[in-house]
Amino acid sequence: MNRLNALFKALANPGRRRVFQVICRGSRRQRRGLTVDQICRATGLKQPSVSHHLARLAEVALITRTRTRTWVHCAPRAEGLRPLRTFVRNPARAD
Repeated sequence: MNRLNALFKALANPGRRRVFQVICRGSRRQRRGLTVDQICRATGLKQPSVSHHLARLAEVALITRTRTRTWVHCAPRAEGLRPLRTFVRNPARAD
């Protein structure tokens, strides 16, 4: 249940949820994921805020961050949502 609680807590923040949505949408077009700069432009958030949200999303394994020279590319991790999917399908059995 701790993993599920961490996911709910991470996605409870509207700014963080918006960052995650932008990453999910953008990764369809860009195989490597979006750069922090692209996420900033898409969300209208400043770089320090985006970096903070990305750190939290990475902590709960919702995204991966890959450094290429000076760029950090962020992509969603589908398996990171597995505990949430399990809970939605059958809340009584979720751990």
